[in-house]
Amino acid sequence: MKKLSILFTFLFVIGMMVSSAIAQPIVCVDDTDCDDEIACNGIETCDPNDLICLEGESPCLENQVCDTENDVCVDEIPIVSIDIKPGSCQNPLNVRSRGVLPVAILGTDEFDVESINPETIGIPIGEDELLEPIRYSYEDIGTPSDGDPCVCDDIDEDGLDEDSEPDGFMDLTLKFSVPKLVEVFELTDIASREIIPLTITLETEDGTFMGEDCVKIINNFKRWEE
Repeated sequence: MKKLSILFTFLFVIGMMVSSAIAQPIVCVDDTDCDDEIACNGIETCDPNDLICLEGESPCLENQVCDTENDVCVDEIPIVSIDIKPGSCQNPLNVRSRGVLPVAILGTDEFDVESINPETIGIPIGEDELLEPIRYSYEDIGTPSDGDPCVCDDIDEDGLDEDSEPDGFMDLTLKFSVPKLVEVFELTDIASREIIPLTITLETEDGTFMGEDCVKIINNFKRWEE
C-alpha cells in the first residue's frame, strides 16, 4: 500500500510539472526569439519588461482566411447552394452505373445562376484541374436548404426531400459522367454506404464561388460491413 501511495505521489508531481511547463509563456530576449514562422499569425513580439513572447495579430482581413499550406491570406470563397440528385437527400451513387449524376446549382433572390460562366463549372480534381459536366440546362427545380447538406432531416419514407420543390428562381442543372467520377476519384475503393462530400466550383463576374453536397456510395465491389 505504501508503494502504491508513493507511485501516486510521484505521478501527481510529474503531472504538475508538465502542466506548469505547458502553462509557462515563452521566455525571450528580443523579437526574433518569438517568431513562429507562420505569417498568418501576425508578427510576434518580445515584451521588453517581462521578457515573454506576445502573440501577433492576424493580418487577414474579415473576408479572408489563412492558406496554411502557402502561408498567405486569401479571399474566402463565397458559398452557393447546390443539390445533388434534386429531390433526393440520400443521393445514392452506384459506382457501377454507366449513366450521369445530376447536380443543380440553386438560384436565389441574391444569386442569379445565369450570371455563371458555364465553362468555369466543375468538380476540383487537383490544383488547376476540374471534372466538367457533360451538359447543362436551366430550369427551376429546387429550393436551397438551410441545414447541413450531408444531413437528411426532412425526407419521406421513400428517401425524398419533402422541402425540395421549385421556388420561383431559375436553377442551373448539370450532368456529370458517373464512370468518369468513379475513375477520377477512385470511388470503387470506398466502402458501400459511406457518405462523401462533392464540391462544385464556378465563376461569375463577381469572382469564384463554391457549393457542396454529399453522396452515399453504393459499391458492390466493396461491401459495407455491419
